Amino acid sequence: MAEILSQEEINALLAAIAEEDDGDDEQEAGVSASGAVAASRASRSESKSRVKPYDFARPHKLSKEQLRTLQMMHEAFARGIASTLSAYLRSYVQAEVVSADAMTYEEFSRLLPNPGIIGVFSLPPLEGSAAIEIDPDLGFAVIDRLLGGPGVAPKQVRELTDLEQPVIKRVLEQIIEHLPDSWNQVMPTYPRFEHLEINPQFMHLVAPREMVVVIRLEVIMASASGRLSLCIPFDIIEPIVPMLSAHHLFIRGKKDASPAEAQALRDRLNRLKVPVTAVLGEAQVTVAELLDLEVGDYIALDSPVGGLIPILVGTRAKFYGRPGRSGNRLAVEIVETAHPEEDDDL
Repeated sequence: MAEILSQEEINALLAAIAEEDDGDDEQEAGVSASGAVAASRASRSESKSRVKPYDFARPHKLSKEQLRTLQMMHEAFARGIASTLSAYLRSYVQAEVVSADAMTYEEFSRLLPNPGIIGVFSLPPLEGSAAIEIDPDLGFAVIDRLLGGPGVAPKQVRELTDLEQPVIKRVLEQIIEHLPDSWNQVMPTYPRFEHLEINPQFMHLVAPREMVVVIRLEVIMASASGRLSLCIPFDIIEPIVPMLSAHHLFIRGKKDASPAEAQALRDRLNRLKVPVTAVLGEAQVTVAELLDLEVGDYIALDSPVGGLIPILVGTRAKFYGRPGRSGNRLAVEIVETAHPEEDDDL
């Protein structure tokens, strides 16, 4: 028969079990506390690694990928203005996009020279105004070239004269006409030149702390080079931000042009101006003969009197005509069309 424990033995056994449980609880509490401390330290360390500085004065509204996309977009703009300036200045011109950066309007304003050459324009249907700034050395070189000089900037920067302002204004108007070459990849735009600004302190596109995107191009002429900058406020870009990705541009580039885009292209081509030249004739003389020329001397040209003369569109002969007068002006009458195979012979 099994031995039965007395009441005293039962009480002693319960007391021993209670003491053992208290020791285990204290040990578990110690382990749990140390684990909580370790976990807290790990959490703080992880939080520190995740914390990144944020400047509320310069919020990052565009990612690096979106800025790179803007830079790629304006490569077509650079090619367009290089082609236009080469024909307009009768000199080889190169242009390439250097960078696309986000900054505050105040920071951009501090970079502008005073006096400067700044054109303010808009990009309907997008709302707001943007600016195009041309380096004064480059701007004065362009003006000098258009006014018959070699294309050299003055040694000292000065304000534009009343004669020079409409000249450079026309150049800036022709430059911004190429913006749709880039912007139509995301949205059809119709740039409109608003006014020319000489003093950057009088130009207020947005508030000083507002963000803008500055796209810089390097323009190189035969006798001068300089910077050309586009300042586009973020308010203008905001509607197209979701489309600023290389993937979107690639997909859109493979689509056929819409009727509206095709019509916009035709409208821009119809407004494009090309030089038309009537060649009265040519002659070859020696240097000695050239030095002996005096007032009243005649130089015989190779074109027969009463014969047809070539009419060049750009650098190619497209028509033949006969010189004469239209009212009080010299003119040339188009008589026939040149054959395509004759282009290379002239």
